[in-house]
Amino acid sequence: MSEKKLVLLLENVDGGYGDSQILTDINMEVHQGEIVVIIGPNGAGKSTAMKSVFGLLNLTKGKVVLNGKDITNMPPEKVVHEGVCYVPQTANIFPSLTVQENLEMGAFIRNDDFKPRMQEIFELFPPLYEKRAQPAGTLSGGQRQMVAMGKALMLEPQILLLDEPTAGLSPLYQSEIFEIVKQVHAHGTPILMVEQNAKQALAIADRGYVLVDGKNKYHDTGAALLADPEVGEMFLGGGKAATISKRKPATANAKTKTTPKSKSKTTSKANSKSGIKKPLPKKVKDPSLKKKSTTTKKSGA
Repeated sequence: MSEKKLVLLLENVDGGYGDSQILTDINMEVHQGEIVVIIGPNGAGKSTAMKSVFGLLNLTKGKVVLNGKDITNMPPEKVVHEGVCYVPQTANIFPSLTVQENLEMGAFIRNDDFKPRMQEIFELFPPLYEKRAQPAGTLSGGQRQMVAMGKALMLEPQILLLDEPTAGLSPLYQSEIFEIVKQVHAHGTPILMVEQNAKQALAIADRGYVLVDGKNKYHDTGAALLADPEVGEMFLGGGKAATISKRKPATANAKTKTTPKSKSKTTSKANSKSGIKKPLPKKVKDPSLKKKSTTTKKSGA
């Protein structure tokens, strides 16, 4: 079997804010069709590593490569045009705008007819279609995250960056968000995700990276990291774990194992209230989906 296409590469990256260095010799890869998760303790540099991809901090060493093109230290507005979409942990929607208006804002750099893409987003997230005329700020926490992800997906990105999408949500809504991430992934979008809920994140991940003090500590498949007793003791709350004979070094050129992903466990209660429903019919004729001609400013989210 041929190796999957390399979409994103971070190679020997150092970086930080001002004179403060946060990242030291970071290496990461995301291939086509993968969910890759970054975990670690608070202050480990997880979100900073993600921001390094989006041009939100200065890199002093190493490089960031997207689909073979060097985008190191490229300004965020140009990174978006290259096909990277970033959903920050907070302030990721326009609360006073309707759901549909938020999606339209997500298409701010498109010059073509984006109505078909909006229809695809509504099919991916049926609750958003039902509440398309409702202000986004009045939705539940889980549904607001649907809006944030849907807004980013309006640009049909090459890769989606998610920074702690379950932060501040109840366990029920956390399970809902992980189901949403799996749905987005199933539609073909590679995902790089920072997440504090390490167990559930690794359960849906193809591969994971553990950062400590701004450095790579461990790298392996999601299933192997879940089973690793040392990782379990340090980051997953301990418990039983199978012994791993050899853990991968975190290098840019390390090859991915083919260990099957562990399936996330969701309760029947979570399924009944998750808001994840069967997609609408492929063609939903709705007069409200007219392309608006208003000029919009770029989202800060």
